[in-house]
Amino acid sequence: MTHPGYHAARHSAKIDDVNAVYKTATRLVARLPPPWERSKRGRPPKLSSREYLAVCVVYVCLDLTYREVEGFAPAFLDETVDHSNVGKVFKRLRPSYVKLVLGLLRKRLKGHAEFDFYFVDSTGISTPRLRTRVKALKKVREREFYKLHVLAGYSSEASALVVLAARLTKPNVTDGSQLAYLLRGLKGEGKRLLGDSAYDWKRNIELSLKRGFKPLFRPRDIEYHGVFRKMVLRDFKQNKKLYRQRGIGEAIFGGIENRYGAHTRCKRVRTKVLSMLLMLVAHNLKTLMRVRAAEKRGFLFILGIYSTNSSCVGKCNCCHQPCDNRNCHDHQKVEYRLRCAFWPHRLPSESAPHVNSPLGAEMCAPQTEGQIHGKDQQPDD
Repeated sequence: MTHPGYHAARHSAKIDDVNAVYKTATRLVARLPPPWERSKRGRPPKLSSREYLAVCVVYVCLDLTYREVEGFAPAFLDETVDHSNVGKVFKRLRPSYVKLVLGLLRKRLKGHAEFDFYFVDSTGISTPRLRTRVKALKKVREREFYKLHVLAGYSSEASALVVLAARLTKPNVTDGSQLAYLLRGLKGEGKRLLGDSAYDWKRNIELSLKRGFKPLFRPRDIEYHGVFRKMVLRDFKQNKKLYRQRGIGEAIFGGIENRYGAHTRCKRVRTKVLSMLLMLVAHNLKTLMRVRAAEKRGFLFILGIYSTNSSCVGKCNCCHQPCDNRNCHDHQKVEYRLRCAFWPHRLPSESAPHVNSPLGAEMCAPQTEGQIHGKDQQPDD
């Protein structure tokens, strides 16, 4: 479901503009230690290590080649950068430092959005390498791919999917064995953690509860024994409607498929890991830019429906008199604003009827007791 103002905020954020992406990445990495120390020998580099890191983020975020980065460099750096230097810098990065950038983005987004639930899943990303394996008693050559495990949170208020933790493994590694690594340093605060049957391990359930999550994993098709397994099965049946929202998390993998084709051009093991982690950094960076643009423009995404009371409490903004009429225009206007997006250029005085206007006079006219309760009382003869 796309919330009101989503596309307008996405357009104003300029998430596909090389200048906007570079400036946001530069301000972000400025709060981190440099990825490497500058060498005292040789000629001084044109850019600092943090600026080179921001260039690498632009390289992956916009899915450019080294030559294209060299061509775009004068537009956002005001100077030229050779494509060979971009390649050398990219190989010099460490996966642990990229995870640090991902953690900083997670903290930034947590300040703008409150998560409703979390989900954990994995997807495959192919590489240019070919590998030989035995299939049906024959040796076949097929594409090598890695499995990307992701733990993310969803905020319906900000309409945002935020990657909280990630891990790369070989394709023969089961998903359930990686949950312990993804939950390190995270606190669930009593929110739900959704996952498929691959995570339905007793150890994973106990670990999720220890971290503050309420696990909701699809039970495996096995015979259940014991009170613990029966409680898990009962909990899943009661929250089956919530479990169906796990498909929202597939939007992260869909974005990787649309932007990168679920493929990396890198051939070395280190650069393959770096490029896959930077894909998730690019996702969080674009989400941060869009959420900030939405707040700047005044968009407020509300998914839930405001539960109205049977009476309008307080004073009417039209006549400034105590009002307990549900049909009051002011009451309906407040309810409407809580249901829809807030537009900053639309002032209350422009949208609410004035007492001197015909509509305001009609809404604020004295009403009988029967009209207040929605019925027309006939006077007694």
